[in-house]
Amino acid sequence: MRKYFIYNGETEVGPFDFEQLKSLQIKSDTPIWYEGLENWTTVDKIDELKTIIVSTPPKFENTKQNFSNPPKFSNYEKPTKKNNVLRNVLIGLGILLISVLVISAINSEPSEAELELMDIKADSIIQKSERERINSEKTIKNRNYRNNWQDFLTVTTNKYSYYEIGGIENLQIIVTNKTEYKIDEFKVNVCYVIDNGDCYKNEQITIYNIPAKSQKSEPAPNSNRGKRVDLFVEEIYSDELNFGYAPGNWSKNSDDPFFTKEKR
Repeated sequence: MRKYFIYNGETEVGPFDFEQLKSLQIKSDTPIWYEGLENWTTVDKIDELKTIIVSTPPKFENTKQNFSNPPKFSNYEKPTKKNNVLRNVLIGLGILLISVLVISAINSEPSEAELELMDIKADSIIQKSERERINSEKTIKNRNYRNNWQDFLTVTTNKYSYYEIGGIENLQIIVTNKTEYKIDEFKVNVCYVIDNGDCYKNEQITIYNIPAKSQKSEPAPNSNRGKRVDLFVEEIYSDELNFGYAPGNWSKNSDDPFFTKEKR
């Protein structure tokens, strides 16, 4: 079975078989290599991989406002929620206006208590619509973090020591968290690669409690063989983000496949 390696913008990761590539949601311009190719190429130039390429919609441009840095969303969603919120606000204000007119018709001057009650109701409607707007934006942002986690959570190494005859020392595994949430657990499989491309040995490194917008590292064991290392993400979990990742085909089950409120 053919094994593939991809480049995530910072380091080479792999090998992956065809089923594992499907779970990674690779794009047409993702760099890829497998044994038999002289140089790296992109996924869209390999016929057997064209069926698993994830398409990305063009950048959305708002004709009413110009944004220097528009937000990036993985999925286009119709703005029905905001329209509904605006409609609810207008309906609520319309009801209040009608109430004022009716009261004015009955009594030329509403009592102070009636005016205060109307003010309270108007404030309540406005506050509710604002909460709904904020919750809707947060839901979209967090789903984007989960569906495109490879853009926000990366694992690399330091400049470790290695010997021409084989042997690796002073290896550090570094996880970068670009989200606004703490990552509770990040498991990495470290492969110590020897001259023929095989793994001399594998070590599992787990990094806990990675703060938002920061990096955290963990030392990996030394090896008396190997000239480089390959890194494979095994598991990720964040309680604050409601995010859980582990390799497998289940990640195609919905438009938010990595949403979870408990560790997988």
